[in-house]
Amino acid sequence: MLECEPSLIKCSVTFLINFCVLLSANILCVYLERVASSEMLVSAAQKLLSPRKKRLSPCTCLDVTVQIIAVDLGVKPALLYDSNAASPEQLQMYLNYLQESGVVNNPLRILSIDDNTFIFNRATVESHLDELLQSKSLLLIDVCPSRKQPLLAGFEKKTEDMIKTLSGFFTNELDKGSLVIVLGEELYNDWNLCTLFGILLGYPASYWFDQTKGFGNCLCMTPLVVCTVWVKCHTRDINHRCCLYSFSVPEELWSEVQCHVHRWTERLRERFNKQTVLIDLCFSRETVTLPFVTL
Repeated sequence: MLECEPSLIKCSVTFLINFCVLLSANILCVYLERVASSEMLVSAAQKLLSPRKKRLSPCTCLDVTVQIIAVDLGVKPALLYDSNAASPEQLQMYLNYLQESGVVNNPLRILSIDDNTFIFNRATVESHLDELLQSKSLLLIDVCPSRKQPLLAGFEKKTEDMIKTLSGFFTNELDKGSLVIVLGEELYNDWNLCTLFGILLGYPASYWFDQTKGFGNCLCMTPLVVCTVWVKCHTRDINHRCCLYSFSVPEELWSEVQCHVHRWTERLRERFNKQTVLIDLCFSRETVTLPFVTL
């Protein structure tokens, strides 16, 4: 049996430790080189999403990027893009850039509904819709203008049918491999888009009104509890605070929905804790009264 000198063993161990440290540092450097800097992200967003004369501000560019990261990580099911009039094709080019840069890892998809564009995570959206169908826990708030005050509505069959149809639509279209899918008017014509958008975005409560009779509501001069969720993205040189969610509930209904909203925040916290890119999850709440509310 061969015996090694203690000094030789010590040198070998030291060499291995230094080698591992160097290798880890090199791997980290390679990763950081793949992840775009904030300056690169802003430049790409302004180039790919903005007309030449109306560029998005750097803050808006980072807001959009952090929101997309949240969708990629499964923290929220979808993002409604409303920063400007960028087309679905322009958004797809920016998503391609984010994937090539290592900012996002999942094949995010784009959904177009009546000239409104969503970026969504297939797995998260499908799981979200399935959960709604099983629990029937969606809160609907009837704000028809004929009412003197908002009213809580139950999980009606037409809402359940809408979610089932939407779920089937996603399955059929996404299995075709389309990166940009369009929800046709023949499907959403009888749906309340305000309710539909609230469902897609993962809000704990959605407004409803009879759009066949108009698009007004009874929320004018009605005190509203506005709930906002904030996060911060902290990676490489990006240190940006962003509004992740913002929704409202009539103050007079708050005592009835407070427990439901609390459960929603706890489920959000669970999803948030499964990732490490976004930090500093925090919640705020304020009451506002507006002379006019558009849904």
